Amino acid sequence: MRGALGTAIKIAISAVILWALFRNVDLALFYKTAASVRPLSVVAVAFILIFTQSLSTLRWSIILKKDMDVGYLRLLSIYFIGMFFNNFLPTMVGGDLVKGYFLFKSSGRGDVSFASIFMDRYSGFTALMAVTSIALISGYPLIAGTGLPFFFALVIGGFVAGSLFLWISPLHNWVMRMLARIHFYGINKKIDTFYNVLMSYKGRKDILFKAFVCSLFVQCGVIAGYWFLGSELGLGVGAGYFFLFIPLTTAISMLPISLSGLGIREGAFVYLFTMVGASKEQALTLSLMWFAIMAIVSLIGGVEYLRMGGRRTDAEDLA
Repeated sequence: MRGALGTAIKIAISAVILWALFRNVDLALFYKTAASVRPLSVVAVAFILIFTQSLSTLRWSIILKKDMDVGYLRLLSIYFIGMFFNNFLPTMVGGDLVKGYFLFKSSGRGDVSFASIFMDRYSGFTALMAVTSIALISGYPLIAGTGLPFFFALVIGGFVAGSLFLWISPLHNWVMRMLARIHFYGINKKIDTFYNVLMSYKGRKDILFKAFVCSLFVQCGVIAGYWFLGSELGLGVGAGYFFLFIPLTTAISMLPISLSGLGIREGAFVYLFTMVGASKEQALTLSLMWFAIMAIVSLIGGVEYLRMGGRRTDAEDLA
């Protein structure tokens, strides 16, 4: 019941924000802008997305090599399955949970499976924060005087603080002592087991470095894809702004208050890109068209889910 209520609230938030955005745009110009994109350009963006997903899978395989040997093609299938669930069933089951479940079915190692997914996400977010921090050096004058510097400071500061508690043993031990007073369904032992697996990566700087480099290429690939699509839409916005805005909108869309970030992401696009000369119609089209192409590409994961024997009972086990 609570899950259904949460889903309804997220749908309502996305719907209200999108309704407000569309009320303030010229619908005829919006459709004209979307129609101006050449079909081959859409195909090109789809291939960019497939390429970045393939790089993300390579990063995951590098992380996993320490503890288990899983074929790249199988990991690629699982990665696309996770992408499919993120886009089409985001409120029932998270894509990361699905990936962990399928990897656990293959390996029988739940701790390693979910720790590797955490490290995969952590590496990606580290690269995202690195790109954002560098872009802020030149992009700060643009956002000075708005609430964005505070948001950036909050996100980057929170990430750094979380990393310190994760990687520095005394800080982690202090948190665990605090949690030990709760005794909630053995969560302390589970967290400690998970943490011990994570800490096994601490001495493998080669793995961490390779994963980080892969993540940088993934982030730059995504930003390049957005810039290419924006150029097709006639935004006329320099690539440097994309390096500042895309990480920010990515972080904003991660807030778990809407359906797959819909509405929140589009509002951020309109707010940011109109500051540098794009029209509301162009900014809104860019965000929604990227999401639509990503949803279409993620159908590969739906096919793979069926091919690998996915059943409704699997989703129910994970819910």
